Amino acid sequence: MAVDTEADSFHHYREKVCLVQLTSGDRHALVDPLAAVDLGALRAPFEDAARRKILHGADYDVRLLQRDFDLAIRDLYDTSVAARLTGEPATGLAALLEKHLGVVLDKSHQRADWSQRPLPAPLRNYASEDTRHLEALAAILDGKAQALGRAAWVQEECRRVEMVRWHDRRRDAGEPFRRVKGAEVLDRLGLAVLREAWTWREEIASRRDRPVFRVLRDEVLIAVAQARPASIDELARVAGFPDALRRAPHAANLLAAVQRGTSCAPEQQPALRVDTRVRLEAAVAARVDAIRAKRDGVARELGLDPTLVAGRAVMEDLAKRYVAGDDPWAAPELRTWQAELLRPVLG
Repeated sequence: MAVDTEADSFHHYREKVCLVQLTSGDRHALVDPLAAVDLGALRAPFEDAARRKILHGADYDVRLLQRDFDLAIRDLYDTSVAARLTGEPATGLAALLEKHLGVVLDKSHQRADWSQRPLPAPLRNYASEDTRHLEALAAILDGKAQALGRAAWVQEECRRVEMVRWHDRRRDAGEPFRRVKGAEVLDRLGLAVLREAWTWREEIASRRDRPVFRVLRDEVLIAVAQARPASIDELARVAGFPDALRRAPHAANLLAAVQRGTSCAPEQQPALRVDTRVRLEAAVAARVDAIRAKRDGVARELGLDPTLVAGRAVMEDLAKRYVAGDDPWAAPELRTWQAELLRPVLG
């Protein structure tokens, strides 16, 4: 069974699954979660370990299906994972289908609003194409992985994808406004303004059911925090601030938010965060460099992205274990297939 989903993150404050596409053999189905449909009927086939479920770039699909419908997928085969581990130079679905099957996908609807109903025929046709060819593509990539002796690698990575779960960063404790790109350049007063402006943006986005970037982009929010406008005219001079928003009543509320930030008492201003990353000991850093050199050699020989063979976090964990005299191969994030590649060259 080939599986895909379409969500509406480009059009709504909280994305939701708007469509589930299924293909089995020459049978294709579009399931509408926005209608009175019980997706619990998919639980048995999705959890059937004897039936392969083929997805492409499954991480997001798995998270959303679990969050919205409590659906888990077993015996998952991710063609994106298989493509990366077999050294495909381009791993997007469109590129892979065109290369291996001569199928050219129409990607003009990638940012469509999948929550609209009735769903237009062009979108229905577009959606079904995303699963129609996955079984054939999986067979090709599976054969390539088998020929390269990498089928077990693909299987191990796919089992890890099965285990991913949704994490709502909006509900994180602490100070979520710090996640705005560019926040690290602000001083304490700027952070106070950003905190208030971020809250304003969240409230507007939630009330209007729009993604936050469609209310105000991150770089404009940072510019507001730096400029601290006190009037509509000053707000209009902030680079990138949309004219339509300047003319709306919301602009006055944003100015009030900026005022709350600028009048914030020093003891209530967010503290500057110092980079608390611990510098590696010289011996560990040297070992990381040695591991990286060996890893890069293995990756070149196999035609793989070096970060697939071992990412930085894994290399640092290995190095720390080597220096401490611990078993490096007990590193929890080290895959079995990665250890099999690295052990002969690292000793």
